[in-house]
Amino acid sequence: MKPIYVIGHKNPDVDSVAAAIAYTSYKQATAPQSEYIAAAAGDLRQEIGFILDYLELEPPAIIRSVGTTVEDLLEEEENLHVTADMNLIDLGAMVRQHKMKTVPVLDEKGGFLGLLTIGDVAMIFMNELGQGDKIDDSPQILRGILNRRVADIMKTRELVLFEKDEPIEEVRSQMLASRFRNYPVVDEKNRFLGLISRYNLLKMKRKQLILVDHNEKNQAVDGIDEAEIIEIIDHHRVGDLQTLSPIYFRNEPVGSTSTLVAESYLVNRVALERNMAGLLLSGIITDTMIFRSPTTTAKDKRIADFLSALAGLDPVDWGRRVFERSLPGEHQSDEELLREDLKEYVSGHTTFAISQIETIDLARINQRRDLLLQNMDELCRRQGYAFMCLMVTDIMKEGTELLVAGERHAIAEQAFGQGPLHGSIFLQGVMSRKKQVVPVIYEVLRKENL
Repeated sequence: MKPIYVIGHKNPDVDSVAAAIAYTSYKQATAPQSEYIAAAAGDLRQEIGFILDYLELEPPAIIRSVGTTVEDLLEEEENLHVTADMNLIDLGAMVRQHKMKTVPVLDEKGGFLGLLTIGDVAMIFMNELGQGDKIDDSPQILRGILNRRVADIMKTRELVLFEKDEPIEEVRSQMLASRFRNYPVVDEKNRFLGLISRYNLLKMKRKQLILVDHNEKNQAVDGIDEAEIIEIIDHHRVGDLQTLSPIYFRNEPVGSTSTLVAESYLVNRVALERNMAGLLLSGIITDTMIFRSPTTTAKDKRIADFLSALAGLDPVDWGRRVFERSLPGEHQSDEELLREDLKEYVSGHTTFAISQIETIDLARINQRRDLLLQNMDELCRRQGYAFMCLMVTDIMKEGTELLVAGERHAIAEQAFGQGPLHGSIFLQGVMSRKKQVVPVIYEVLRKENL
């Protein structure tokens, strides 16, 4: 059974990871006929590691691409094989019983040794028994053939085999160039995983995904076009992703995707463990900035109160502890800091980026202000951004230091009614990227294109 991956956006934050892990558990409880795997589309931040360690939860699988690979072509069936020391009598019995045409040869640990086909065996009989002048010696010749071992006749050279992570385009080109009936697939340690053929290529199955905390292509894991999206749970604006067929799409204007996941547990009366409640609480308090963000709703607060009581964690105290862990470390370069929570946006022909850092120590970031601006300019040139904003949001002061760079930085100045920013401006009361910054910039760009 192929797993279904529950995965958040690139540059995963606490809410996307919490939603992925908790929704995986929810789906496994409510739809046990399928297998679900929690995943993250990038490395985890230090505060996420702190939360998972404290709550004694396993981290999600890190998946950087969901593009179709050789592994997706493999059938879910038993891998029949033979050993190198098997004779042709036993080989013949196994081939007849299972109607095998291509036979993989493995060692005792499952390592791939070689391959043989029914055609290879048939040619041995034809070559040694097919000449009329040896008909009197047929019994002895036949006995000799049947006593041969697989190791004597298997092919070990000029084989075409694939590793499980190879992309499908490579498979197509190799199959067209070689024309074999079957192709062995191995892992990085040469362990045999199965056989594939052109038939598998024609009936290829895409990876199945449930997306949480996003629904825009440029924020999704690489290879999203080659995957099949079967559900989306989100609290952002509707984006540009397309699906193969109608799906369950839940999108509500709340402060956190974790709020929606927790509500699914409560409405459907699915048991919620203490550590899972703590994880969902973490998603809510980080995305709502301990309920100070204007995106916070009554539903967020109500569900957070329930989760807090169940987890035995005070939201404000726990939120402070989590945000203390999110302070940028000295080991992080300026570019790493900028990319940690960077999202790209497109309006017409204009592509821009907004990164956000949430902190309880604004002065610590301001010490790096000039270098951050230089790196933002460089990112704009490399990535083709018209401009880039960095929101340094002070949770306790309930405001954001907005740093702006790029050739068209004047758009941000116009958006927030300021003259030349000289690199930055403090916006009191501005804490939400999606509600207080992105819509304002989109409106300026819309008017510009009229």
